Amino acid sequence: MRLSFIAIATLFALTTAGFAEEATPPGDSQSPAAKGHRLANEASPYLRQHADNPVEWYPWDDEAFERARKENKPVFLSVGYSTCYWCHVMERESFNDGDIAKLLNDNFISIKVDRERRPDVDATYMIATELISQRGGWPNSVFLTPDLKPFFALTYAPPAEFKQLVDQVATTWKNEEKPLREDAQRVAGIIEQLTKRKQAAVELTPQRLTRASLAVLSGFDAFNGGIGTAPKFPREQVLAFQFHRAARDGDAVALEALELTLDNIIRGGIHDHIAGGFHRYATDNEWAVPHFEKMLYNQAQIGRVLVHAYLLTGRQKYAQAARKTFDFVLRDMTTAEGGFASAFDAETNGKEGLFYLWSKADVEAATAADAEFAVQAFGVTEEGNHEGLNTLRLGEPIHELAADAGLPVEAFNEKLKSVLVKLGEARAKRPALRRDDKVIADWNAAMIRTLAEASVVLDEPRYLTAAKRAMTLLVEKLGAGTKNMQRAYFEGSTGLQASQLDHALVGLAAIQLFDVTKDDKWRELAKRSADVLIETFGDDDAGDYYLTADATGFVRTKQYDDGDLPAGNATALELFSELTRRDQDPRWRHAADGLTDTLSGLAQRSPMAMAGTLVAIDRHTRGAVGPRQYMGKGAVRVAAVRNAGGKTAELVLELAPGWHINANKPTEDFLIPTVLDTGGVGSDGVTYPEATERKLSFHDAPLQLYEGQVRLEFPVSQRSEAPFAAQRVRLSLQACSDKLCLEPETAELIVPAGPQP
Repeated sequence: MRLSFIAIATLFALTTAGFAEEATPPGDSQSPAAKGHRLANEASPYLRQHADNPVEWYPWDDEAFERARKENKPVFLSVGYSTCYWCHVMERESFNDGDIAKLLNDNFISIKVDRERRPDVDATYMIATELISQRGGWPNSVFLTPDLKPFFALTYAPPAEFKQLVDQVATTWKNEEKPLREDAQRVAGIIEQLTKRKQAAVELTPQRLTRASLAVLSGFDAFNGGIGTAPKFPREQVLAFQFHRAARDGDAVALEALELTLDNIIRGGIHDHIAGGFHRYATDNEWAVPHFEKMLYNQAQIGRVLVHAYLLTGRQKYAQAARKTFDFVLRDMTTAEGGFASAFDAETNGKEGLFYLWSKADVEAATAADAEFAVQAFGVTEEGNHEGLNTLRLGEPIHELAADAGLPVEAFNEKLKSVLVKLGEARAKRPALRRDDKVIADWNAAMIRTLAEASVVLDEPRYLTAAKRAMTLLVEKLGAGTKNMQRAYFEGSTGLQASQLDHALVGLAAIQLFDVTKDDKWRELAKRSADVLIETFGDDDAGDYYLTADATGFVRTKQYDDGDLPAGNATALELFSELTRRDQDPRWRHAADGLTDTLSGLAQRSPMAMAGTLVAIDRHTRGAVGPRQYMGKGAVRVAAVRNAGGKTAELVLELAPGWHINANKPTEDFLIPTVLDTGGVGSDGVTYPEATERKLSFHDAPLQLYEGQVRLEFPVSQRSEAPFAAQRVRLSLQACSDKLCLEPETAELIVPAGPQP
């Protein structure tokens, strides 16, 4: 009886577990043409790394597909990325091996894909690998029929096992092609079902959100923070969900989970204490030993969560970690043209993490007179905590470390800063890590969005300058805001159509730039991006959106689950919802309502995988929450500002020309008053400005109105039992022009927390 390749893959996965970059957490006898030189000019450092392999690589293109069909050869698809450690290992061991290359070249059409450039290919065939081998990661190695349907898959394999498997697949294809095609058809059918999931719409009530929050927290590590066990990913979308729960509903449990996770990540080895920024994930439960690559999307998303945590709590440690991260991005990840590079490699001279690891002697030599302090602060030992060497991490909170050192906290922090400078000077002498200079649209947009918001929250104008420069690059080099937008830019080359997520995140980044600068060109860019989503990616029958403009292989993928970034459909919903509050075109609300109906059932059933969708739906249905809001379809801009001294705050309302709101005490009973509810303090503490008396065309008598800039001052709650330092307030009003009045509405705002230790 033929052993199903699905069963073989499952067995194989058990024998090679741990030898791959986890997925959401040499001999040469070939001719030059067969060495993969097709890859030499590809706009991808990853593909170029494989250009001189003896394997006859093709990029993902029609030439490869046509040859597979014409010669009836199966396809060997290898997916990875330039900073993937195990991808480098498999290249050295297998793809530079002449015998393995000959097996592949004689029996397969071999295709090499950069997952960062082709997220659609990566997403589709990662599902196949997870179905077939019960695990996922990179390098992802998938065997396909000539019509690109998968029948066998694995991740990293040692060379002897990989050679044996390649030979076995080749032999089976020659002798049992029909059963393999049947296997492939079954897998393809399951993938098509998974990429087009649908559930009946449900109303995402606060009660359902609470249940979703409890489901997410069921896997929470109460000692170290984060979800699940090693390997441990930050899961930024879950952290953003916890922030939203705390900010929107005052969920103290969600806030506690958020702070515990951030505190441990900031102290841990996953955080680069010397240069700033964060590694992709930790290999242990305590966040002490990272997987050492640094990705742009982690900096953008962890940075944004830190900014939000600072808004909510006022704790300086979050602001400091955010600043250090953004300084790292501006200093070390910014290209000459102003874009943001995608990643730093994890290895030095074939050794993973060597750039970041320290022996005790290294630390002592670098810090000299402060050696004892440095060794104790970072828990450095002779035996180390990773292959005989040490990662730098702070094992306890700063106040405890300061007490152990017999120093006041301020003095401890100053000494720690001095030690880090010395360690940084020593580390700078090590061989530099390789940087992948690809400018990826959605990753850059995520960073632009974060920097623009941080420029206001952290009062740092240079973040805004960097954000605007990077967005200008996306517009000028990638065509952001047009149907022909490209996904990636590298050494002057593009040539790859942007995905749904690229367009959606560019739109959201443009929204943030509009909010900060008040320059309408950014809102127009967001609107153009949303137009492209609707016209090019929409599925009118299902009410949601495809990830790509065209099919990938055998299926046109949709993205529901969060990945490195929030899911494409969640991001599209957020963009439509944000435009609803900033623009009067009714298309945005129609698109957001339809997408909410399509996603709500799925999201409430899969809260961990779709945390980003839960936030997007709740923001759309119950309104955004934060220190800056829009009301009246963009006619009223509102900002909550804590005044100097911290005991009073203001809502600053800016009304567009030709628009007004009624005063707090209007002249007619039928008019909707402007009312600020400050919660624990009560409306009696609010100081309303003097109204303007004006006669409008629809009413004979003069009316009491607010126009232009309006300031509402109120005392800030001083309750010590408050679960967090920020204060939530509710503003109710009705925006009107001389010709029409919009529906009355209420917005919730966060008064940023005052400074906390």
